[in-house]
Amino acid sequence: MFRPVLLLAALLCGCAAADGSSSRTDTAPSRHAQLAAVRTWGVQLTGYGDAGLRGVRDSSFDLVVVDPTRWGDGGAWTPAEVREAARGRLLIAYLSLGAAENFRAYWQPGWRPGQPAWLLRPDPDWPGNYDVAYWDPAWQALALRELDRVIDQGFHGAYLDLIDAYELHPDRPTAAAEMVAWVCRAAAHARARDPEFLIIPQNAAALIRDPRYAACVDATGQEETFVYATNRPTDSERQVGQLALYRLWRAAGKPVLTLDYASDPALVRATYERARASGLVPYVTDVGLDRLPPGR
Repeated sequence: MFRPVLLLAALLCGCAAADGSSSRTDTAPSRHAQLAAVRTWGVQLTGYGDAGLRGVRDSSFDLVVVDPTRWGDGGAWTPAEVREAARGRLLIAYLSLGAAENFRAYWQPGWRPGQPAWLLRPDPDWPGNYDVAYWDPAWQALALRELDRVIDQGFHGAYLDLIDAYELHPDRPTAAAEMVAWVCRAAAHARARDPEFLIIPQNAAALIRDPRYAACVDATGQEETFVYATNRPTDSERQVGQLALYRLWRAAGKPVLTLDYASDPALVRATYERARASGLVPYVTDVGLDRLPPGR
């Protein structure tokens, strides 16, 4: 699972306006239709530099996931910057629903595990990241405010990370169901403001078995199906298990976006070929997620 670390022009796609109202025309394709037509996608969470979102704007990807801030200073991309980068593609904002990050604007001085109550242990593998009691109403209220910011910026949807955080609570029998309820609450909140807002959770593919989940989400992003970070092919057992789950997603009409980490040219090529042969929408890149290589 990775942690990091305004709309399309109305005549092109008819997305929601900055205030959440619809600017779609009758002849413009819906975002769901655009999502179904996605064949290439990419992720860039850091490394924007002085170029800002120009690299995203100039890329050939059908869909790009970006961090909603400039990374480091907490400043958010303006609606004009989002609108320009989104021209001709779906632009999706990264948002963590299952972890808190101390470099975000919401972080308060003096916060530590237990204060606030929903803030749990730090993640030893990801400095600055903290597990959260994602079922806690106070955490959910904070995260929904972050979701509102993303909608106000004009993003077409949210890419929700750490949905698999329920796996950190094996002693909580309701953990998986509470995560499904949380994702569905976030989706309903977003769509009350923008009916076409896209919800794309990352990982936790098994949640598709919950009959409530498919109605709440529009696609799934899945890491390390074929290659672990970095250049380490996954074992056949993992691949078979994941591909079986992906068939459930596709049967529900939900695209599966795969994200694998490789730099070896032969492995990159083979991964794209294997994913596409399985009906998936692949992206193979560096684990840093700090640039957008040419699309394939």
